[in-house]
Amino acid sequence: MSQSATDQNDRRTGDDDVSTGEDGGASVETARHSALRGWLAVVGLALGVFSFVTTETLPIGLLPAIADGTSVSVGTAGFLVSGFAAMAAVTAAPLTALTGRLDRKWLLVALMVVYTAGNFMAAVASGYGLLLTARIVVALAHGVFWSIAVSIAVRLVPERHAVRATSVVLGGISLASVAGTPLGTAVGQSAGWQVAFVCVGVLGFLVLATVLLCMPALPARGSGSLSALRHVLRHRALRVAVGVTALIMSGHFLAFTYVAPYLEDITGVRSSLIGVLLLVFGVAGLVGNFAAGAVVGRALRASLIGSTGLLAVVMLVMYLGGAGVPTAVAMLVCWGLLYAALPVALQTWVMRLVPEESEAASSLYVAAFNGAIGVGSFVGGLIVDSSGPRPVMLAAGAFAVAAMLLTALFGRREA
Repeated sequence: MSQSATDQNDRRTGDDDVSTGEDGGASVETARHSALRGWLAVVGLALGVFSFVTTETLPIGLLPAIADGTSVSVGTAGFLVSGFAAMAAVTAAPLTALTGRLDRKWLLVALMVVYTAGNFMAAVASGYGLLLTARIVVALAHGVFWSIAVSIAVRLVPERHAVRATSVVLGGISLASVAGTPLGTAVGQSAGWQVAFVCVGVLGFLVLATVLLCMPALPARGSGSLSALRHVLRHRALRVAVGVTALIMSGHFLAFTYVAPYLEDITGVRSSLIGVLLLVFGVAGLVGNFAAGAVVGRALRASLIGSTGLLAVVMLVMYLGGAGVPTAVAMLVCWGLLYAALPVALQTWVMRLVPEESEAASSLYVAAFNGAIGVGSFVGGLIVDSSGPRPVMLAAGAFAVAAMLLTALFGRREA
């Protein structure tokens, strides 16, 4: 079978185009069933994103308890987050390339088995060494999952719904901010941090069941070797897209990592209200994520330039006039709306640039994204220690401006 024929067969999953004739009724019913299974599998991928993001950030709210339970300092316990991100960033591209010839359904099954086992290992860990090992195990699966999730989602639905499927899958990011991390923190604080890891492990079982029941076999695409990385690295427009990702995500995490001390010290928000404001940020992110699906497909480059430019304005307002609580809350809502649209736009851009090696291209995006978490948090920490939390907003705005200019000047090729 030719590659084009294979691609057409892949696209039939979830398609609602049906034949007519004697068996028209049966064809309509079959197509509807196929479409339903395709979208259920997309929802399963969104739950997978929710699970991985929740797991990645889970220790943040439990660092004191984990430090006490494993007899290490809070700084050492913090490596459970930064080390996780670093491992995912370093291994995403090579592991995705090396698994490139596996059927995507069964690769997802294997990743969710590793995810679940790693979290249950963390739940029974009594010492820091075993807990760190468990986190590394999950991080290995994390990078590959992020590299293939969106490329799988767009194969499960008709081509005209590709951006919508992308926004559904990446909606798991905002949902994790709204529900996953806060609930995980609450469970860990009330029942023990080990129980929190058990809960995210159970989430892995749910994703695994959805993949097994709803996802069709999806033969691998691309070369499935490290040569795929060399191929995509030679793509100039992809290097620009990865650079924009690194800039904007570094700026976001530079500011967001220290948003709590900013709100307390600069705007005077009571510490008891920080959780509520972060919930507001997450809800705005959910709205922005799905609103992006309606815009990105029509004007990808313009949406990227507009989002990064407006985000720079938000950061500048927070730096100059964020001392008032109403202004800070309004800017948090705008920040959540704008930021949530960016992963949808960036992932869509990367997927369009190198469609023949979309997963290898996505793995570079994932590496840049996770690397930006560490870089942004590190730079933000230096600024906070030397000048306080207010200047981090100005620095984040500078990153956003750089991303906007890079997109405007060198990001002309969208597909």
